[in-house]
Amino acid sequence: MTGTAFDMARLAAYDGANRCAITGGSFLLYTAPGTLIFSQRESLAKEALADGAEYILWVDSDMRFPKNTLERLLAHGQKIVGVNAVTRRKPVLPTAINFHEDKEIFEKIESRGKKGIEEVTAVGFGVVLTHKSVFEAMPQPWFDVVWGAGGLIGEDVHFCVKALDHGIKTFVDHELSLEIGHIGTHEYRWSDVEYGPKHLQRTTNNDS
Repeated sequence: MTGTAFDMARLAAYDGANRCAITGGSFLLYTAPGTLIFSQRESLAKEALADGAEYILWVDSDMRFPKNTLERLLAHGQKIVGVNAVTRRKPVLPTAINFHEDKEIFEKIESRGKKGIEEVTAVGFGVVLTHKSVFEAMPQPWFDVVWGAGGLIGEDVHFCVKALDHGIKTFVDHELSLEIGHIGTHEYRWSDVEYGPKHLQRTTNNDS
């Protein structure tokens, strides 16, 4: 998405002028086209780790985010920390969840009115920072989709649950979450049109 590309350019420029300039670090950008997202994530992780990446910032191609997103996530010092993005279709719901094993249900996490970070079972991978040690601790494949009690479990939730099985916790940044956008789609039809006789009549009446 154009908005995502714009935000990524701003983030790269900001990171280069600040963190990289101060610490001598670097910022590399990777992309993997395709339709099997678990396979894309797997190949992206392998490529980044082979290049010596210490952290991997995952950004889906339909996200909006502040230019200091990486800086803020790094500041938490966690191995897995991300945002509680919302879904891009109605009903709009949060994507961070807690799993209650006794009830075998997933609970959606609220970010409004909260500050700091909170431990959760899993976050969607719209905007997530992961440390290389997470991948070193887990066997491959790191990303996969599986069937669970509530149906199909996506590769991002599966990754967080697998990490937790290896003693690695996942956290969500509530304040940053409220600054994140998820670009959706809408099928426009004539019912959406606001131009025409009725619109002109309404405009004329307003003008008078």
